[in-house]
Amino acid sequence: MSGKNKIHEHPNANSNGFSKNKSNINKKGRPVSIRTQLKELLLNEGNLTIPSTQIVKVNDDGSIVMKVPTEMQLALKLQSWAMSKKGNDSLKAIQMIMEQIDGKPLQEVHQETIYKSIDINIIDTGVPFADNEKDIID
Repeated sequence: MSGKNKIHEHPNANSNGFSKNKSNINKKGRPVSIRTQLKELLLNEGNLTIPSTQIVKVNDDGSIVMKVPTEMQLALKLQSWAMSKKGNDSLKAIQMIMEQIDGKPLQEVHQETIYKSIDINIIDTGVPFADNEKDIID
């Protein structure tokens, strides 16, 4: 087996690591998932805390313009579908939320194997059985 345990000898070894390509480093850590955003949105009973870094502008009438991360946008959209009066969209959104929060329900599968006995009759042809492999070949 040539090449086994020799990955370090490859000409491109250690050429694409973080030390060579600094743009691959995610300095903020792992991005927040949609699941986390959904949980946060649902567990806070509709109250949403927006960090001050995401507030773009406060209007004269008291309304605010904010920059919402994509994950939170998706979570908000899914929640609005779940709360809508469109039955089919609402049920589908609720199902998706439940699957994300609780996981998909286990689906039981019943498998039954039926064994049947088979009778095999051996016909005597008068040819003696081989004692070993060499007798078969000859």
